[in-house]
Amino acid sequence: MKLLNVLLAILVSLAVFLGVFEVGLRMLGLGPPKVLNQFDAQLGWSPRPGLEIQRKSSEFSVRFRINEYGMRDDADLKPAKPAGTTRVLCLGDSFTLGYSVARKDLFVDQLEHWWNVEERDVQVINAGAEGYSTDQEVAWLMEHGKTWAPDMVLLFAYENDLYYNGQDHYLRFPKPRFDAQGNLETAPLVDPGPRPLLARTAIGNLLLKKQGLDTFTPPQANRPWPKERAPLLPQVPEFLGDALARTQGALIALDKQCQALGAKLAVVMIPSHSAVNEDFAQTYSTHALGIPRSDWDPNRPVNEFRAAAQAAGVPFLDPTETMRAAQASRGDLYFSKDFHLNPLGNQVLASFVHEKLHEAGMAPGEGTFLEAMPDVPAAAGPGVPRWLLVYLFLWAVLGSLYGATYRDENAGLEFLKVGGLLALIFTIAMGGSALLAGLPPFQAKLALVTALVALFGFIFYKMGDRLSTIVELIGAFIARGHWYLMPLVMILLSVGSLLVVAASSPLVAPFIYTLF
Repeated sequence: MKLLNVLLAILVSLAVFLGVFEVGLRMLGLGPPKVLNQFDAQLGWSPRPGLEIQRKSSEFSVRFRINEYGMRDDADLKPAKPAGTTRVLCLGDSFTLGYSVARKDLFVDQLEHWWNVEERDVQVINAGAEGYSTDQEVAWLMEHGKTWAPDMVLLFAYENDLYYNGQDHYLRFPKPRFDAQGNLETAPLVDPGPRPLLARTAIGNLLLKKQGLDTFTPPQANRPWPKERAPLLPQVPEFLGDALARTQGALIALDKQCQALGAKLAVVMIPSHSAVNEDFAQTYSTHALGIPRSDWDPNRPVNEFRAAAQAAGVPFLDPTETMRAAQASRGDLYFSKDFHLNPLGNQVLASFVHEKLHEAGMAPGEGTFLEAMPDVPAAAGPGVPRWLLVYLFLWAVLGSLYGATYRDENAGLEFLKVGGLLALIFTIAMGGSALLAGLPPFQAKLALVTALVALFGFIFYKMGDRLSTIVELIGAFIARGHWYLMPLVMILLSVGSLLVVAASSPLVAPFIYTLF
């Protein structure tokens, strides 16, 4: 019986440690991503109707509201097209969905606003879905296009489509695909079920982050690549040949479906960050690809898509040069850590599409062409910042508790002390986050790890001989099999140790309090 209790004590101690580690990872923004999609028997997956979630990173905070038809679009949107309205349907992946920007900053919604300011009665519908490749976007049009009766279809392509157009799965989800002649394969798609428990934790997200991707190692590289990067190489790997043929087949099917719907069509390429920003391409080459910059070409995926579109007879719009010029004159168009377009990048893309459709005589509806993008109506003011409300609440509570504990001190001075310490803690937390957000991704990770190692190294140094006492105490509880006390023991020892160090060193105290 004692052996069982000892084992339970060890397991409970380990569970407490993992629980604290899990919470810490989530606080650092390394938690599992919030799930936006659900299984779809025709498309593999699709956005969950009626879902509302918030996604945050060090670079953006975006709220997603998915309407009843599984679109990030207006809640009152209906399939029936209003009389006299020209309807533009946008197909695409997370760029079109707007993975990292609010709707007011998304090129889809900016185009609609621009055309309506030109007095064109235009309704732009966002059918973008996270993770889609070209074949799924075409399959969506075949499944739902008739319902929405578009007058124009714009398909926004990205470079990783080229590889996944040849695959019948993406990670653990099945997906449809086309053959080289434009025929949709009819193999049934099987629901993979809920995500494994480990994948729903921050620890699992950290461990499994790069698992599930198909990989290969190019001869020139010093590390494995996800196969979706294969189009960057000057020589097409053998496994990519079938995918390129199927990409052309998907575009053939897209053209046929648009003809059946009586809709105009254009494919718009979204270039990668590397194709637009050479400085980023150099960094990406070293840190992500492990290959000399001269041995790969970020423009090759664009050229492959252009060739497939031309072979399928589909109009192709390439904004790469326009975006390079904007990058040089107006600043970065992409987030530094996330690979999606930032608000400025969305604005430049919207301007390019607006201009090119006008030049081609394809501008939807009737109206007066405006060369410059009109101002987007300002969103409602944010009100009082949340951090300020939290600060004032903590100041009031902690100041009152401090005053109740130390009654002999001046009441006003007590609140000033508490307020000053809280201000320092908030400055460390918020300033550190802003500093990390401004650094390149690789430097930001290095800075964060260095700061944490330095802080905990100092804590262990200040603990000194107390560490052996703590280890001895934990061992004693485990040896006696007091497993039911282990959560309390671990928490009290951890918190107590940190408070001892904070009390002994006023310089490091704010950093420790920030951990809480």
